[in-house]
Amino acid sequence: MRLSLKSALLASLALSPAAVARAADAVAAADVDAASATAVNELIVTARRQSERALDVPIPLSALSGDSLARTGAYTIADVQNQVPSLTAYNSNPRNSSVGIRGIGVSSASDGLDTSVGVYVDGVYLGRPGMALTDLIDIDQVEVLRGPQGTLFGRNSSAGVLNITTKAPNSTPSATVEASYGNFNYGQVRLSLNGPLLDDRIAARLTAFTTRRDGVLPNIKTGSAANSVGRSGARLQVLFTPDAKFSLKLSGEYSVEDDTCCVSVLKSVLPDSAGATTARTKAALAALGYVPTASLDYTRNNAPQEMMTDQHAVSAEAKYDLGFADLTSITAYRYWHFHPLQDSDGTPLDIIQVNVAQTKDDQYSQEFRLASKPGRLTWQAGAYFFHQKLRDHYILNQFGYDASAFYTTYARLANPAAAAITVAPGSQYLDDVVATTDSAAVFGQANFKLTDRLTLTAGVRYTHDKRHGVSATSTAGTPLATTSIPFSYDVTVKNGNWSYLASGSYKVTDDAMVYVSYSTGYKAAGINLNSAVSAGIPLVLQPETVGDWEAGFKSSLFQHRVDFNIDVFTTRLNGLQANIYPPGLKSYLANVGDIRAKGVEGEVDWHASSALDLGLNFSYNDTRYISYANPPAPVGVVLPAGTVASLTGQPVYQAPKWVVNANARYDFPAHGRFKPYIQGQYSYRSGVFGDVQESPGAWIPAYSLVNARLGVHIGERYDVAVWVNNAFDKRYFQNLGSSSITGAAAYGFGGQLGTPRTFGGTVRAEF
Repeated sequence: MRLSLKSALLASLALSPAAVARAADAVAAADVDAASATAVNELIVTARRQSERALDVPIPLSALSGDSLARTGAYTIADVQNQVPSLTAYNSNPRNSSVGIRGIGVSSASDGLDTSVGVYVDGVYLGRPGMALTDLIDIDQVEVLRGPQGTLFGRNSSAGVLNITTKAPNSTPSATVEASYGNFNYGQVRLSLNGPLLDDRIAARLTAFTTRRDGVLPNIKTGSAANSVGRSGARLQVLFTPDAKFSLKLSGEYSVEDDTCCVSVLKSVLPDSAGATTARTKAALAALGYVPTASLDYTRNNAPQEMMTDQHAVSAEAKYDLGFADLTSITAYRYWHFHPLQDSDGTPLDIIQVNVAQTKDDQYSQEFRLASKPGRLTWQAGAYFFHQKLRDHYILNQFGYDASAFYTTYARLANPAAAAITVAPGSQYLDDVVATTDSAAVFGQANFKLTDRLTLTAGVRYTHDKRHGVSATSTAGTPLATTSIPFSYDVTVKNGNWSYLASGSYKVTDDAMVYVSYSTGYKAAGINLNSAVSAGIPLVLQPETVGDWEAGFKSSLFQHRVDFNIDVFTTRLNGLQANIYPPGLKSYLANVGDIRAKGVEGEVDWHASSALDLGLNFSYNDTRYISYANPPAPVGVVLPAGTVASLTGQPVYQAPKWVVNANARYDFPAHGRFKPYIQGQYSYRSGVFGDVQESPGAWIPAYSLVNARLGVHIGERYDVAVWVNNAFDKRYFQNLGSSSITGAAAYGFGGQLGTPRTFGGTVRAEF
């Protein structure tokens, strides 16, 4: 059965018959050479702020080494989600991106909200999700921790943590150069240089990259192609080690993005029976010459699309051995600037010309940690301080040359005697926002070995948050009055929270452990800074609180040839914070209800022989509302008179029930200096709703993706590979929601497609 399974996996990667035969021979001989085969590498992680085997950490986590990312060509968080269970990377543009775990956190991209999943780079918390959209270049490791994390990390994260560690400087001279080219004029260059500056006292590492790709979605209105990629950046790290007790690492980085990301296609058109306002919207569009037509092959936006970001950051990480404990200090500053230009009505007409949300974000953070030396009792204690100032200038609506005709026609379809509506082209509805966040926390965790096998862990954290927001609208020209409602807010909210963790782990053997834990999490109160203009919509959102049970088994079996981990969980979250997008109206924030997530996650890595490695991971996650009694009505659905909408008992949006990822790699026998290899990846995600109100038209069907790579190592320094991603050119949606005209109604559903089939080659040299 083992041989049949492995042979089938290899055949699915389109190996030649001869290659399959050689692979089968290698598998058949696996038991013979078990003693001499190389075991699965023991993975060292820092999930508990100390270096230890992943096998010994009683937390459900997945870790990808930098080498494994390089072998698969992965360089974005979206690539990472296709290699680990329960992770969702959501991106409708750099500002409205977010990261979710187990269906929690996909709607956290708002000025007035914190993130549910904490993203850290070299120990520094990223205050906005868009900061993490830069390419993952020269990475040492990516760890995904599932469940509430607060007793060891700076910020309290209610859903989990994405912990990214870059490669640090050292005194061994080295250099890596990599260049890739593919279809759609894709090009990427990566460079890293490392070495000593002063003997073994000062070392430096320089990393630089640039990634470019033409658009992949034709625009039949403008003749251009949308959804291009354009990112570049550099990072410099200098490590000072004057003696064995002290080290200081200084880091600086800069990156930019300039592309046409995130243009949508129209997936479906609503029928006139969906409602009177929908029928009027479609008729008014038709009167101006546009009949909405669903197509996944093109877009018809008439306004330019440009997504531009720039960010820079500096940090200092100091470590000192106090003898009885190790002291760590991380001081950091980050700046992120987002300045887009994007079509707002999604049509070839000039009704709403552009929508702009220019964001400038400054953040400062300071973390102190004190960690004991190894022993029967180990402990860590810390303090964390965070300040963020976010300034936004919104062009909520800029009206175009077709606005007067459209809104007049729309009004007269309901009342033929309605007066003409005059909107001067270029008129604007504006909003200026200043939001500040101050957070302070103390936290600690201790592990006590009752016996050589049994360890008890307890942790506690206190967090105090203060958020202040000022938001004021204005107008220029003569914007449509019904969509340009004036408001002015000055809101402050404060919260304090105690959260904790308790767990027990038992080492069945030196390489097998069972554990159980209970932890609580917290996400601070939020503010509706630019949308709470309707009666009944509160300015202040209540905090999210989380209680989470985990039980798991971790093991390394059969002389370390197989790593097998499995965990079960049940999570209760009260007061889920989410963005709601009513058709034709402004989006707003709300506590949408209480949810429960329960499921199982598993991972297995099998070093089947010295030539063959197989991997499989999956998650089954049943995330449902246990209380959401009065949600917005689903778009395109006419509820019977007297019917009250309810989502109680229904699945939570953007939370796939099933995620399955598989990988296989076979290294052929060397021929002189040449050692060929072939590898493949498979990922599957089950269907989800794309909007909070679970509109039928916002259903994103399940999809599968297949990537493959064929290459050869040449000596000890060079690697040449050809690759294909999304090999079967699967059409799938990354997001999906209603398409509407501001001041009118929804006329269909649209969203951003995933990247089509891409292929190319990569050359890598290491010195």
